[in-house]
Amino acid sequence: MNDTNENPIYELKPEINFCTCGCEARLVKERSAESEKGKLRYVVRCLDEICGHQGRYTQYPWQAILEWNKSPMSEFPEDFQIPFMNLAGLSGEEIRQRLNEHRMALEQKIKQLRAEKVSGNTEEMKIARLQLMWVIYAQSWAKLKFPREDELNPPERNAETPAPTGQTQEA
Repeated sequence: MNDTNENPIYELKPEINFCTCGCEARLVKERSAESEKGKLRYVVRCLDEICGHQGRYTQYPWQAILEWNKSPMSEFPEDFQIPFMNLAGLSGEEIRQRLNEHRMALEQKIKQLRAEKVSGNTEEMKIARLQLMWVIYAQSWAKLKFPREDELNPPERNAETPAPTGQTQEA
């Protein structure tokens, strides 16, 4: 009845990136100690105990994976595909623009679904949130892969900047 081929959310499940230390990372399911009902929570951890890298605890497994994948602890793949967007043949700037537009559309859709508060839209909301996480992950990847000039050369602090007003010293 719940065939993965019929449910679009299963097509969006991401793979877990390797840790920057070179080790594999795994999704871990735990019971929350602070919750009286012992709700399940998910986190991605590096398998190398010495490394100790760990993602953020989340409510959903896909969310934990995408949080890990977009973090600086994750080794970004050279190239990857987003299941619901075709970015083939686009320049780096076009990819970044397209991701930004899609992110704004998804954020608007989520806002609209929240405002409607229709009980039948929970699956639609899950899919929209999952797609948004994918886009945020892709934006992190694109920023690293296709940096803009201002991201490559951050402004340098001038050592000769004047002291803030009211804090001058007398000789």
